[in-house]
Amino acid sequence: MDKKCNTVCKGLWIGGAVALSIVLANKERRTMLVTELKRAKDGTSEVLGFIRDNREQIFEQVRSTASEVSNVIRDISEDIRQIGETAAHLKESSEEIVKATKDAATEMKNLKQN
Repeated sequence: MDKKCNTVCKGLWIGGAVALSIVLANKERRTMLVTELKRAKDGTSEVLGFIRDNREQIFEQVRSTASEVSNVIRDISEDIRQIGETAAHLKESSEEIVKATKDAATEMKNLKQN
């Protein structure tokens, strides 16, 4: 498996180098590549500037969102605990109802026999 991976990696590097040399050999493509790279650089600079200018608001929003998520998780945990308690109570009540019904049935049989 190692040899196969090495062969694939070498093929990718060679293919990338060939593609890059084709792009760089053509002046029009080189110009287009440089233009796109400048555009990407400018976009990245704008994003970084926005983050720097709005850093406090961004961090406050992250803190607020984290707090809201924490509250929701706390509420969900409480709801799950209450559901568990209710289920346990229903189980106990059901067992008591079954026992009372069996006792009543036994008493009815005893009354019929007497």
